[in-house]
Amino acid sequence: MNFKNSFKKIDFLLAGTTAVFVFLMIFLTSDATGFVRDEGFYMRAADHMADWYESIGTNIANGDFAKIFSKNEIDKYFNYNSEHPPFMKELFGLSQFIFTRKLGILSAPMSARLVSAVFAALTALMIYFFGLFFFSRITAVTAPLLFFTMPHIFFHSHLACFDVPILFFWSATFILYVLCIKTKKTSVHILTAVFFAFAMATKHNVLFVPIVLFVSWLFFYAFSYRREAGKGGFTGFFKAIPKVFWFMAIISLPLYFLIWPRMWFNTIDRLITYAEFHGKHVNYLNYYFGKPLKNGPFPFSFPWAMTFFTTPAPQLVCFFAGIFYFCRDFFKSSDSTGKEAAFAMITGSLFPIFLIAWPSVPIFGGIKHWFTGYPLMLTAGVFVIEESARKIIKTTTCKQNIIVSAFFVLALISLIQPNIKFAKRGAAFYNELIGGAQGAAEARMQRNFWGYDIIDLTATLNKEAPQNAKLYIMSGYEGLNPNSFKFMQRAGFVRDDIKATNTLHEADFALFFYEKQNEHILNSIAYEFGTIRPLAVSSTDSVFYSALFRREK
Repeated sequence: MNFKNSFKKIDFLLAGTTAVFVFLMIFLTSDATGFVRDEGFYMRAADHMADWYESIGTNIANGDFAKIFSKNEIDKYFNYNSEHPPFMKELFGLSQFIFTRKLGILSAPMSARLVSAVFAALTALMIYFFGLFFFSRITAVTAPLLFFTMPHIFFHSHLACFDVPILFFWSATFILYVLCIKTKKTSVHILTAVFFAFAMATKHNVLFVPIVLFVSWLFFYAFSYRREAGKGGFTGFFKAIPKVFWFMAIISLPLYFLIWPRMWFNTIDRLITYAEFHGKHVNYLNYYFGKPLKNGPFPFSFPWAMTFFTTPAPQLVCFFAGIFYFCRDFFKSSDSTGKEAAFAMITGSLFPIFLIAWPSVPIFGGIKHWFTGYPLMLTAGVFVIEESARKIIKTTTCKQNIIVSAFFVLALISLIQPNIKFAKRGAAFYNELIGGAQGAAEARMQRNFWGYDIIDLTATLNKEAPQNAKLYIMSGYEGLNPNSFKFMQRAGFVRDDIKATNTLHEADFALFFYEKQNEHILNSIAYEFGTIRPLAVSSTDSVFYSALFRREK
């Protein structure tokens, strides 16, 4: 992989316009999606963080500077949801502190989702620069638009969660690493280390990055770099280690702990607890071609097939083309640096999928835990298609640009309809290769995740429910998180007087989420409520996802 373009004045306009468009596209549709299970926890954590910022101001006003970072004060605000790093929750809380508590222009939930929209814009910028520097300007403009018109990506970009931010950090870290080995500049190595600290403080996924990159470098050192340098031995080995790895130890780790104040106290015990939580992570049941994946070992094919059937055809073609490009670059490169750069891109693209494919690794739900590498192979794939089209179209460069651009515009237009259709439930999207929503249902695939999909039901609920009615939210069966329900009320989706309950016999109304494992709940609702007819359902192409029932007896 080599640099192909420099940043010009027009790129300020193109990159900025792309980022702003993505930000607006995400933020202005934030109220079209209900709050998923994880958001309930993270928005509650954001409340704690906003309280912390309030307390900082109070302590400063009182002149009690020592109290701000005391153990009691830190534990008071950081102990909740301590199994996850704090960076995104700190940002969610800061956004709430500014836009909700001080300015009063956003609800607390939407202030958190504002941060998510900002990270979507940052991801668009990252893809633009990656496409520009290593491929072409047309690729730089097209790739972020194709990326955010994948229904699953569009859906997850709205959520006040860690999944799109860690996607940004994961892909950008691999891009920065390639810049490190290409430029050899100390400043780039330091920037990568600083960037990686924030990545670690976002989610634990990136802890694999230095391991796989160092093992990769070690391979190239053993078989190429050592011979090319003409020296080896113990001293030569340590001198040859790229500076970025040293900086990750002396810069990334201290900065990581600085961002996470809770780890300043009882550090070893808390790190062990953190590692144990993720080492024994709960598995969320999935139905995969009719087979309930509840306990391991899980099928190696799962993330590969899910990627194949949940990615729209244009982007799927780009994925294959992108991996082809990186593999071709690896074998065609005449120097070891070029080969290592190409191998880093292959690793960054596919390692997340290989990791989840490992039979003993729990399946967490959906595709969000392995889409971190999508930007890399998508961007390269767009360039392969652009290159191939230029070879077919024998005309002037100007006309080639117009025709290629028109081709990508048509591809983007074709993606508008599925995104509109699944705007409220992007996690339920399946592509035409499995027959869409109906084909996936007939294949007995997992229909949806995390009990968020009630936006289509709330208007009926708000209209029909009497004052102080009780709503069964099915939270014990991967239904609607009680925290998420409360935040839906704070965002204005559900009336404030309606009470959530997880006890069916005391409920006046009930939510039901159509999953195979929930069949017994539907039977219980029919017996308890005296009806099998829902007041309202959410559906796409006649496939039901959730329903609202009213007690008839």
